[in-house]
Amino acid sequence: MKPFCIDTNVWSGPGGNILKEALRQEARALHQMHQPPASLREWSAMRGRIRRKLLDAAGSFPAPPALELREHGTIKLEGYRITKLTYQSRPGLRVSAHLMRPDGPGPFPAILNMHGHWAQGKIAARVAGRCQVFAREGFVVLSVDAIGAGERGTFPNKFEHHGRQGTPLFSIGETLLGMQVYDNMRGIDLLQSLDYVDGARIGATGASGGGNQTMWVSALDPRVKVSVPVVSAGTFEAYVTNHNCMCETLPGGLQITEEWGVLGLVAPNPLLILTALREGIPAFFMQEMLRSYADARKVYALYGKEERIAYQAPDLPHGYWPEMQRHALGWFKHWLTGEASALPRALPVVPEFPESRLMCFPGKSRPGELISLRDYVRLRCGRCRKEYLALKKISRAQKLKGLRRLLRLESGPAFQHCSAPVRGEAGGMLFEKFTVAPSPGALVPCLLLKPRRKTPGAITIALHPEGKLSCLKEPTAQAILRQGRALCLADLRHTGETKWDHPDSKEHLPSFRAELWLGRTMIGQWVKDILAIRAALAGRGHGRGGIELLAFGEPALAVLAAAALAENFDAVSVEKLPATYVTPQTPPAQRYSIYVPGILQWGDVTLIAALANCPVRVRSLANHSNKILSRPEHLAWLREARKMAGRTGRRMQIT
Repeated sequence: MKPFCIDTNVWSGPGGNILKEALRQEARALHQMHQPPASLREWSAMRGRIRRKLLDAAGSFPAPPALELREHGTIKLEGYRITKLTYQSRPGLRVSAHLMRPDGPGPFPAILNMHGHWAQGKIAARVAGRCQVFAREGFVVLSVDAIGAGERGTFPNKFEHHGRQGTPLFSIGETLLGMQVYDNMRGIDLLQSLDYVDGARIGATGASGGGNQTMWVSALDPRVKVSVPVVSAGTFEAYVTNHNCMCETLPGGLQITEEWGVLGLVAPNPLLILTALREGIPAFFMQEMLRSYADARKVYALYGKEERIAYQAPDLPHGYWPEMQRHALGWFKHWLTGEASALPRALPVVPEFPESRLMCFPGKSRPGELISLRDYVRLRCGRCRKEYLALKKISRAQKLKGLRRLLRLESGPAFQHCSAPVRGEAGGMLFEKFTVAPSPGALVPCLLLKPRRKTPGAITIALHPEGKLSCLKEPTAQAILRQGRALCLADLRHTGETKWDHPDSKEHLPSFRAELWLGRTMIGQWVKDILAIRAALAGRGHGRGGIELLAFGEPALAVLAAAALAENFDAVSVEKLPATYVTPQTPPAQRYSIYVPGILQWGDVTLIAALANCPVRVRSLANHSNKILSRPEHLAWLREARKMAGRTGRRMQIT
């Protein structure tokens, strides 16, 4: 039989940028709500609140274990030496690093260096080169590999970018941002443990992602006395709908403060911001930096220390170029060694080494405790899952309350309004095209297809991560129409007609980051969309024969959550449902939209299914690589879901 076809577009022109602009407007409003205080007393109270909330959002900061410093070779040079080492950050988690020490007894001032998005980490030529410059000029320098990069990436002979690998950290209640901050704090512990370092004179610097970390560690650790973040200062507002890495993403960050507030936490310690005049990343453009700089300067003024904050904008592209190193060296010389001027200094000539010579472990193996980000996520996910499966009795009410909190679902009306329908007929089916507004600025286009019969039957709301057209092409959706049943196709936010232009839109990456910065989750927003569609249909007198849900891929998680949190759905059917939030060692291939901060501390997908208030049919399950589970794996998943339902005191209707 020929597949049913219809123009699934509801809008006469592109509409994705409406949602994009709504997100930007919300970010602008939040930016305006964060204003510097007028007194030092007021700032002192605000400072404490901001710091506590930032630490809570960043993840866990456990009691530090012993450093267990281990050396892995030394390179002696004129006036300084490079020691390759590792130290323990969290229990069983080691950090690979370079320690560069000037000749002489000291005590010397020290600089903590953080690389940016260089897959090679600390051994990249321009990263190691600037550290040698500082060491040659009399500073002890500790240059660390960020988790997931350099020798903490995939081994052997491969380096991975830590953004994609680090996203599953959200599931276990961690963030890449917080993991790096903690590793860097432990680096400061290391510097202060050395008898040839003056622990009261420690600076921090880095470029791009490393500059971002410079800001965060300087704000959250008062032991950093002088800071030079490079090509990384902007506004949190500018992060929304623009590009920034997962290591620069803080859930709900824009609800807590703006970037000036984080820079303000550095006060009254000296802070030099270096920005590239030819910056290519919108979030770090000169105008964005100046907005945060101006407000941070007001905080410094409350201390009477305006001379301690400054910026420079060399006519350069993104990077930590020699001209910027000259400015940083002058700033560190002035504030850490007491030299009279903070003007740029001439740079000494330093040698460049092959990357292999700078590696702690240049062969094809490394110690088991120097685990990669993938391994860390796998181990932590496994631990969370073990605790979840050990639950003997589950409070349904508490789990539903926890799920609503995790999805960041605020209370309020089911939807704001619904447009008048555009009616017609195609291929023997009646259709209605209409738009639902679940919240201000969010529009969900819907296409209702229904048979001519007068007797009302059930309506199936069908959802797909790529929108209505892809959903209509699915055999299951076609089968519903062939059976003469009603089908309502809808584009959830950031899909189909609501998808806004961005190179990474297909993976839902920019929309996921934007929602996260604004304090929400995409699954939670999709749940709200689903409830709004149902309310709109019911308000029009549709669905008197029942309303069912059908979803493919990532939206299947939202469908299960909606069926758990609401009692007015009659059945749920899902295909290619992500089977679990547990991530094994191989990198995830699912869209970013699935991630919910802290979900594995709450439970897993089987528990979401077990909490559904209606029968659930699981047609197929997908693993983290988007491969369909085998029949034995599928049956094992069903047994687990039924077991979890039993532990809530209910019998689950699942097939």
